[in-house]
Order: sequence, then structure tokens, then C-alpha cells
Amino acid sequence: MALFLTLLGLSGLALGLVLSRPFLLGLGAGAYLLAAFLEALRQGPLVAPAQMALFLGGLLVMRAESLLNRPRFASLWRYLVLTGLVLGLFALRVLPHPTGSLPLGLTLLHAGSFLLAYLALTVGVGAGVLAALQDRRLKEDPARALLAPPFWSLKRLARGYLGPGYLALTLGLGSGMAWAWGYFGSPISLDPKELGTLLAWVFFSLYLVLEGRLSPRGALAFLLLGYGFLLFALLLAPLLGSRHPSAL
Repeated sequence: MALFLTLLGLSGLALGLVLSRPFLLGLGAGAYLLAAFLEALRQGPLVAPAQMALFLGGLLVMRAESLLNRPRFASLWRYLVLTGLVLGLFALRVLPHPTGSLPLGLTLLHAGSFLLAYLALTVGVGAGVLAALQDRRLKEDPARALLAPPFWSLKRLARGYLGPGYLALTLGLGSGMAWAWGYFGSPISLDPKELGTLLAWVFFSLYLVLEGRLSPRGALAFLLLGYGFLLFALLLAPLLGSRHPSAL
């Protein structure tokens, strides 16, 4: 149950980070705190690292939720939520996990999440890159900018796809790490597929946290690095050898 609640919390935080909805952040924080409470009942209070990570993550996200309607604190609340996501991933690493083959439900969640992530992020990154280039044109050569798609239309399109794509990537990564801990004994390794996926998640997370402060060049860098690592994990990593059961 604690494992499920942690995954639910990760989902709420990832979606809340993208959509800026207090309800979603509250759902994530509540799931974390309930998971920590259940672990405390099972093992004793504050005797395991997962409990500490979940309690801390839940409290940090509650603080982030209180800053949500203060535009000048946007970077701070996003930083707190991102910290909560990292703590949740750590909790997945140390919580007890079922061993054996990947259950059907988790298989569908894991594979389906990555399929949605690849689809949505491909469109979102394309629109985001075009938006960043159009932003540069508007500043450097407004006449040329008239020949390209409108900046705000591209921006809305990018946000509409990057949000669901990031949520799906978080679900895929979190569910895979949760199962790998029980199956392999570690949630992540130097496996090229796993490292590529994790680095993609890191760069997309940084883009979402810093989006309002990034220059066009910075936005391009984060989007292209994140998508580049995602493509590496999908297309090149299997050729280098992977511990992933499907070798995909």
C-alpha cells in the first residue's frame, strides 16, 4: 500500500508541477504523508529512511502549495515540488518491493506511460523549440518573425503536450525503479537505458522549474538535451546492451 501511495504522490506532484493546481499538490502531499504513516505503523515511527523522505517530501509540498498563488515565488514553489519528487523517487528505492516478474498492471502502466511520454514529448519539444526560435526572432528580427507561426500559439501547444509527457515520463520512470529494486536489487544502475531516461527526466524537470526565467537559448538547451537523452534511451541504448527485460 505504501508503494502504491508513493506512486500516487509522484503522479500528483508531477501533474501539479505542470498544471499549477493546488488540489494536485495536496493530493501528492497527502499520499506521501499517508504512506509515511503506514510505514511508521509497520516498522515504528521515524526508523526508516523511506519514512523520513516521505514525511519531508509531504511537508515541503504543503509549503509549496501555500506559495502557489504568489507569482513572484513561482521558482521557489517549483523547486520545493521538484525536491518532493526526488524524495519520492528515493522512497521508492528503499520501500519494500514485490519480487519476481513484472505484474501485468505494472507492465501496462510502465510501458503505456513511456509510449505516451514519447508521443507527447515529441510534439511538445518540437513546438517548444519553434517557440524559442520565434522568441529570438521577435527580439532580433521582427520582420522575419512575421513569416513564422505565432509565438504564443507555439507556446500553448508546447505546454499542452509537455505537461502530459512529463507526467507520463515520471510515471514510467517511477514504476520502473520500483520494480527494478525488487527484481535486480537496485532501482537504477549504470545501464545506458536507465541513465538516459533519468537524465531526460532531470532536464525536463529543470526546464519546467526554470521556464519563466530561461532565455531562448537556455530553453532550447534544456529541451534538446532532455529529448536527446530520451531518444538515446529508446533507440541507441538497446544496441549498447541493457538489463531491461525486453531489451527495448
